[in-house]
Amino acid sequence: MEKTTDYLSLSIKLILILSIFNSIYNQLWYILSTNIFLLILMFAPQIFGKYNIKIPNQFEWILLIFVILNLFLGKIGGIVVPIFFGIAVGFAGFMILAILYSSNQIKKNYFLIILFSFNFAVAFGAALELLKFYIKIILKQEISAGIYKFAMMNLTYVVLGALISALIGFVYMKKKIGIFDRVLDKMKNLNPKIFRKENSAKEIIDIIKKGENEKTEFKETLRFNIHTNEYDRKIEHSALKSIAGFLNTDGGSLLIGVNNNGEISGMERDGFGNNDKFLLHLNNLIKQKIGKKFTGLIKTEVVEIDGKEISLVECSKSFSPVFLRNPQNEEEFFIRTGNATAQISGSELIDYVGKRFGKN
Repeated sequence: MEKTTDYLSLSIKLILILSIFNSIYNQLWYILSTNIFLLILMFAPQIFGKYNIKIPNQFEWILLIFVILNLFLGKIGGIVVPIFFGIAVGFAGFMILAILYSSNQIKKNYFLIILFSFNFAVAFGAALELLKFYIKIILKQEISAGIYKFAMMNLTYVVLGALISALIGFVYMKKKIGIFDRVLDKMKNLNPKIFRKENSAKEIIDIIKKGENEKTEFKETLRFNIHTNEYDRKIEHSALKSIAGFLNTDGGSLLIGVNNNGEISGMERDGFGNNDKFLLHLNNLIKQKIGKKFTGLIKTEVVEIDGKEISLVECSKSFSPVFLRNPQNEEEFFIRTGNATAQISGSELIDYVGKRFGKN
């Protein structure tokens, strides 16, 4: 599927480049404008890739379908393309701000985020019109009033697209639309280093209120057995199973210091004395039992809520199988199924690994 996408993308880029040269030669400025927009959109995933920002495959397929349709839309395409361009670039601007906000590099300000994404798209649209203007000068083409009018109409459509993008971004920030949450989750899973941030107590409380699910699990302690009042390796292994399960499925969060009913009990019973010792012990367990190469997919932090401290372990989706060593030093494989972690082995394991990791 990935190779098919690459071949199709390359073919369309070549067609667009040839069409641009033909448009310049025959002075078909209307077609030239549309094809420049389309070509820039086609290179968007590669541009983001240069900055180590991975774009989900679904976006590339949507982009390919959109470009193919517009190649056959004629005059309608001349309106749709710049509008879509404005939406796409505006969304890119929104994502830049989302990255900075997620990394705690800026404070959240809805108005400034929307204003930035809008101006980002308009600036790109204006840059394209300037590019076309200077191409005509270099080629010594006549610049008539009609061309000026056409450029202004194109830029107007880009502005309209930027407004649509800004409106979508505003609604998302205010209402948290589910489909956009899934899109951002996909982006976060593909770019864990970019989207890392410190979580606030309010955000953790919201997670706890939703209860355990396929992306969230609670553990009352890391190593203290509340039934025997002793430290227990089996309790540690239970926490590590959840982490491995999240890595092998679609990622998720483990909260330590929260019981099954969603009540915050805190980390004190684990007896580490301070947060640094707790996190050091947890990170050492992850390195020893799961593997050092997966530590980049796991973020651990301590959050204080109502005077009690809990540990949040955020796991991104792994693109290679993750095996967990049990107390007997045997390797086990876990996945998330609903709100539980399940061990699989034998033919079931082979089938799962083949389907889940075979294309990576």
